[in-house]
Amino acid sequence: MAGPSVSVYRDGAGYVALVRDHDHSYIELHADSFVNALGPSGEKFNRQLGIYTGLYPVKHQAFITRRLPWLGINNAPLGMLIDRRNYKGFVAVYGQQLAETGQIIGCASPAVDAREADKNLKVNSQEFLEIASEVFSSWIPMLGTVGFQAVWAGYYTEPRMFIDPKHGLFTGLRGQGFMLSMGLAKMYVDALTGKPVPDYFGRLSLEGDGLPEKAFK
Repeated sequence: MAGPSVSVYRDGAGYVALVRDHDHSYIELHADSFVNALGPSGEKFNRQLGIYTGLYPVKHQAFITRRLPWLGINNAPLGMLIDRRNYKGFVAVYGQQLAETGQIIGCASPAVDAREADKNLKVNSQEFLEIASEVFSSWIPMLGTVGFQAVWAGYYTEPRMFIDPKHGLFTGLRGQGFMLSMGLAKMYVDALTGKPVPDYFGRLSLEGDGLPEKAFK
């Protein structure tokens, strides 16, 4: 699209989307298909099309350390580590080492989504900095002296994935969804064009259970 969507509606068998470009001009686009891959703002456009998914944006915070030597077994990059305790307001603290630079990148998931729903992404909380420092330093004590190179935040769209060509949905990907996004996109196109897809693909539809996160634990 040329810019952020303002509205979308059905027009017979197709769709009409109104978008605004960089100089604030409005453009009307007509298409046979509409794919809602609009992340935290996706629910607004679902409702305009009469689709109710209950999606909402939750702020998830992240960090990256300075460069480090590889810390894994046999001088390999450190693999994924995850702490799934419900501890100090978080239910998952996790991260891994980047092979290219040796930096460790990690995240923390809030225990109560409502406290982080639609929060300002420009500010990282003291609670996040403390929990990330505590957990990673308990795993690898040397990290207590390394320090962060950067911290930031982004929205995960909760509570589940919707990958559904019938309803034009490609949203709610969250962590594991982003890692799988290229494969999911291929399945989406295959389903849209009548090619075979795995049996579990139907679980990601509006009528399915969305392969809930507990399925990955």
